[in-house]
Order: sequence, then structure tokens, then C-alpha cells
Amino acid sequence: MNVGIYPKPLLLSVLRFVLVAAISHSVSQVAIAHDHPTEQSVLFSDVIKTVSRLLLEPVYTADDERLLNKAGDSAALAITKIVSDGEMNSPETGRRVLLILHLAFEAPQSIVGRDNRTPRIALRLLDQLEHTEYGRQPNIVGNARYEIKHNTSTGQPSHSVTLLGEPVIDSEHDQWLSNVLLLIFTIKPGMTRSNLLRVFATEGGLSTRTQRTFVLKQSPIIKVDVQFSVAEKEADDTIFRISKPYLDFSAFD
Repeated sequence: MNVGIYPKPLLLSVLRFVLVAAISHSVSQVAIAHDHPTEQSVLFSDVIKTVSRLLLEPVYTADDERLLNKAGDSAALAITKIVSDGEMNSPETGRRVLLILHLAFEAPQSIVGRDNRTPRIALRLLDQLEHTEYGRQPNIVGNARYEIKHNTSTGQPSHSVTLLGEPVIDSEHDQWLSNVLLLIFTIKPGMTRSNLLRVFATEGGLSTRTQRTFVLKQSPIIKVDVQFSVAEKEADDTIFRISKPYLDFSAFD
């Protein structure tokens, strides 16, 4: 800047403006870092949306898993913003919180952001959960705490130990299927067709209004057969009978 062409009062005003702008930018950056200590690199709004959905319906997609694998402790932060202290006493909420924390720390090498790799908020959530009826069950919280501490301290996922000759259990897929069953069993006789369609989609093939096969939205090879009692509006048809879930290839019209 050629300071010689500016009158002194104007020059002082320009310098004062530049200085204030620089300080304001610095303060705002510090405020953001202070308010959101683990919201780095991974878009926190996406983490919030995914965590909110899994707290309602604990069945996740491959995209959900990839996002939470990057989230680390920001997923725990999202839980604290959504779940109240009272809601943490619900066994169903406890199960879903543990699922989200598992996904957030199962692949420590994928976590984005140094702060997100340190499970400060996650471990506080586990301490809180440990004082609930669900969390007091043997090993429920202890296993989750061990996994998170092991993975974040070593940078490698923990592996289940199996004896020689025993079949290896895929614990991650086993957990996913358990959550699928919990979600499916929320749909019961007496509910309406519109309740059913929150979880399932229609299947191709032969069907009538009173009897049809439906597929799980997150995995269309998981199916149920449903019989309805007809109401005035189709959306209000009542579930008369729903089969146990089963696996089958997709059917097409």
C-alpha cells in the first residue's frame, strides 16, 4: 500500500477497519472451535440427520455407515444434542445409542479430524448410560467402552477372539440384523397400512388389497406377507395378520 497518497485521518480509518476485521475473523473462528469442538471436516448437519434417523429407526445403510465411520466423537456430540437425560433411561434409546457409537468408532482409521478421534463425549455418554436400567446389564456398557478405547488408542478396530476350529461370527452384520428384527417387530396386527409403509415398501408380483408381500426399505430381500381388513380409505386398512420376516429374491410384475 502506498500510504503517501492517503490523508492521515483517512489512513487511520483504513488501518482501524483492517485491524477490526482481522480481529473479528479470528474471534469468530475461535468461537466456532469452542462451540463445536468435534465438528471438523465431516459436515455436522449430515451427522445430525443420520443420528436422528437411527435413533428413530435403528437400521442403517452403507452410506450411513461410511458417514458415521468418519464422524467419531462428533456422532456422540450429535446424540447429546438430540437425546435428553430422561430419554437416556429408555432401553430402546440405550440400544440405539450404543449402535451409533459402535459405527462411529468401529473404523478408527476413517475418522476425520483430530478431535473426533478422541472419545471424550462418547465415554461420558457411556458413563451416563451405565446408570440406567439397560446399562446396568452385565457387559453392555463395558464391551462398548472396551471397543472404543481399544480402537482409538491403537488406531485399529478390535477383533473378536474365537477358538481354533470355531466358525467366525460376523458381529457387525449380526448387530445389523438384530436391529432389523427390532424395527420389523414394531409393526403389529391392529396397525394400519400407513404404519406399515413407514418401514416397508410394496413388492412386485401377484397381490390383492387384502393380501400382499412387502419388502424392508433398507433391504428388499427381507420380506413379510401381510393380510388386511379393509377400511374406507386404503391407507387406513388394518393389519389382520403379518408373517415372520423371511429372505427371498425380488419379484417383478
